[in-house]
Amino acid sequence: MAETISPAVHGGRSLRYWRAVALHVLGAALTAAALGLVLGSVGAALGAPWLRAAPTVVAAVAILYFLREAVGLPMPVPSRRRQVPDWWRTFYSPAVSSLLYGLGLGAGFFTFLSFGTLAAVAVAALAGGSPLWGAALCAPFGAARGISVLASLRALDPEQGAVVVDRLQQAGATRLPSALNAGALLLLAAAGVVAGIPF
Repeated sequence: MAETISPAVHGGRSLRYWRAVALHVLGAALTAAALGLVLGSVGAALGAPWLRAAPTVVAAVAILYFLREAVGLPMPVPSRRRQVPDWWRTFYSPAVSSLLYGLGLGAGFFTFLSFGTLAAVAVAALAGGSPLWGAALCAPFGAARGISVLASLRALDPEQGAVVVDRLQQAGATRLPSALNAGALLLLAAAGVVAGIPF
């Protein structure tokens, strides 16, 4: 997406470019919120919140994914091994394709995921048993995924866009993304532990 939604494609850092970014972020946040809404609704239908069990389950899942990021514990990440269709950018207008790419990426599990953070957050949304709580938990994932296209903010020609994509792939292979996700998972686990302590 960083190469597709870039100033090089949209005629510089113009209003058209910023509209494409805004539509992309909006689409990603909306589908992530919809995912959380569904998870919260399913949780409610299953009788969540499950009092003491819910925080314990959330903490346990978050710790397992934390160990995956921190020490390489083999934990599967539920996702598909593909991204959104490339042909959208040639078939639809730049604004529509930007929105569609955001909608596709915000759903998370239907595209490629490198980290298990969304899986742990999804368990928290399910265990909470509230559609609004679920939407509030998952929407930031979509917004963050959408905002990531700003990595190409300085790509004013296609060659610079390709360099940005290469740099993002190299950065994704470093320990920093794993460390950041591990930190988020540790916070989620701590929240689950604190929520499970009877006062």
